Amino acid sequence: MPNVTFDNAPEEFARWIEGKLGREGAGKGRLIRDIYGQLRLVTIEDNAKRLVADLESVRARLGAYAAPGEGLVTGVAETKLQEFLREPSLAIAADSPVRLIDRRVAGGEWLVRPAPLAEQPQRLVFHSVKGGVGRSTALAITAAHLAARGYNLLIVDLDLEAPGLGSTLLGRDEMPDFGVVDWFAALAAGAESDEMLVDMISPSSFTSNRAVVDVVPARGRAPGAYLSKLARAYIPGSVSATFAGFNFAQKADLLIRKLCERRAYDIVLIDGRAGLHETSGSLLLGLGGKVLLFATASEQSFDDFTILFDGLRSAFDPEVGGADIRGAFKMVHAKAPPQENALSEFREKSWDLWRESLYDDETQSTTADSPASEALAFTFDVDDDDAPHYPLEIRADESYARFDPRADKSLLTAERYLPAFGPFLAGVEQILRLT
Repeated sequence: MPNVTFDNAPEEFARWIEGKLGREGAGKGRLIRDIYGQLRLVTIEDNAKRLVADLESVRARLGAYAAPGEGLVTGVAETKLQEFLREPSLAIAADSPVRLIDRRVAGGEWLVRPAPLAEQPQRLVFHSVKGGVGRSTALAITAAHLAARGYNLLIVDLDLEAPGLGSTLLGRDEMPDFGVVDWFAALAAGAESDEMLVDMISPSSFTSNRAVVDVVPARGRAPGAYLSKLARAYIPGSVSATFAGFNFAQKADLLIRKLCERRAYDIVLIDGRAGLHETSGSLLLGLGGKVLLFATASEQSFDDFTILFDGLRSAFDPEVGGADIRGAFKMVHAKAPPQENALSEFREKSWDLWRESLYDDETQSTTADSPASEALAFTFDVDDDDAPHYPLEIRADESYARFDPRADKSLLTAERYLPAFGPFLAGVEQILRLT
């Protein structure tokens, strides 16, 4: 195994910087990793002058991960340095004052500052790290259930690489002319995207007639050059100066707000794509939504969640800023087997995942005598059912393995879905504070 890798190169560089400048001096700068993975330091001019004489030693230490030439260390005025200090950055090591700005062609959405929760209407995001866990099915069932209770819903399909929610909740003749990708493509080109909003929405005929259920699918009736539009959906910014600095999260948030301006909704349900795509960061952190994290009890699912939670841990670093919305997340045990110990085993795995990544160390807890300015540690016991790790349960039901309301509308009736989805739906109501 090589001594220096992509993973440990930043820490190697940071230790060298701190050894040369001390903790105070090392904190007056940022490491920058470029799109190819090479590192450079931006620091105040006095620091740069102190370091330049010994660059070859650190270059030899970093190997291929060192930026070439004199670009390895760049000195700037303190006023210019403030621009770098304001950028989202990642902790390199728990005890290091040096932080890393990670430049990316894709994946920058994992570096967004978490947005505060939207209050009216509330937003609920459905996410999974793997496909096939019944996430979109659960969203459709949730829509049917909430509509039956009289709540007006907006449903937005942001699973752009596997569009399917429209065909689940809309009949073939109900599909609107345009979908989410059409709006993103128009916004990127600087076209008048607002004009298509009315032609992106269709009411679902498969749910209760007690309330409005408006669906905005990923694709429209005629998908056209879908893959070309999809590529534009992920491009940051726009030709229009108004949206030049917008990332995917800001664009998606703008779309939802514009849709909600047209009609009063109680709740927005958002279907996010499976996996660790760059847009996943937007959906989990940038939309101001409460988040349901779907998984089965497999080791593979939890291995993948470990990767996801590593990204989330960086996003919730206090130095990044933004809202601490860890409490808005909730695990979902999908396709739970009937054995009595199945839920407890999932809960134990989930607790270990959260305890090792997103929960605070219990020693951070404060007492009643602590100053009011000190925040209590964000941590929970394994059996605390209000905790993010404590899962909502969806029981395995073969009749929902091939979910298609177009072929069988009874799948969206309470008599059919409550045996499998009852505990999950009760939990959703509690999360949305509807009970």
